[in-house]
Amino acid sequence: MYRAVVRQLTAACEAAAAGDLEARSRPVPGFEEVPQLVALHDGVNRVLDVSDAFVREAGAALTSAAEGRFHRRLLLTGLSGAYRRGAEVINSARGAMRESAARVAEAQTSRLQLADDFESVVLGMSEQVATASTELSASAAGLTQAASAARTEVQTARGTISSLTRSSAEIKEIIAMIDSVAAQTRLLALNATIEAARAGEAGLGFAVVASEVKDLADETARATDRITQQVESMRAACDDVADVMSNVGTTVEDMNGLVDGIAAAVDGSASLGPADDTTGLSRMAEKLRSEMTGFLGAMRG
Repeated sequence: MYRAVVRQLTAACEAAAAGDLEARSRPVPGFEEVPQLVALHDGVNRVLDVSDAFVREAGAALTSAAEGRFHRRLLLTGLSGAYRRGAEVINSARGAMRESAARVAEAQTSRLQLADDFESVVLGMSEQVATASTELSASAAGLTQAASAARTEVQTARGTISSLTRSSAEIKEIIAMIDSVAAQTRLLALNATIEAARAGEAGLGFAVVASEVKDLADETARATDRITQQVESMRAACDDVADVMSNVGTTVEDMNGLVDGIAAAVDGSASLGPADDTTGLSRMAEKLRSEMTGFLGAMRG
């Protein structure tokens, strides 16, 4: 009988050592007559019962905690000594894990809110930059057209001024011819007056005609002088206008360079090729939008 009881106890202990906490020492016929064997049998089974309960409760509590359910406490009923202290440590750790999980959840909520706020600000800013770049691009295009039209008008004005200058030169040549004719006419009138004086009374009528011819020649000379002065004034004005047009043309060319610079700043320099997306407000805004979308996606997890 003693050997049978020992075999039962040994089998139960070996099973427990192997991880089977459900194994128990079974009663052996006649062992109840020996109080010490009964106490040993009951004591071993009691140890196995408490160990089994502790392991089951601890496993259930830790499994719930691992799944984010921290309400499952390890029951202390029937536990004492080291078992109870171990259960209290596990319950304390469960409480700490619950607080940590709450802080993590709060941090996650704050992070998501921060991501939403950041997205709102950055994407709103990129939208504003994109809108501004579109407006600037349209303005630059308008300025380019205006500059081109101004350049055309300047060229037309230069052509007109050149034509006026040539016309004034031709007018001066004609006036010079008229002056020459007037001088010759005046000389002829003078000769006619002298001849009329020699002829006496017979040359009185001819003298009157010669005087009128002389007066006409003098009037023609005065008129040509006035016309010459006006032509000179017009020519001087044409020269001044030509200088102004030259300055305007230079200014328009400079404006073209500035407009090209604005267009390059807004849309990016075409000389850099399509592979370069680091220049131009519109390209930078699109790149910023793309990068921030990826960053915020990673931030949200």
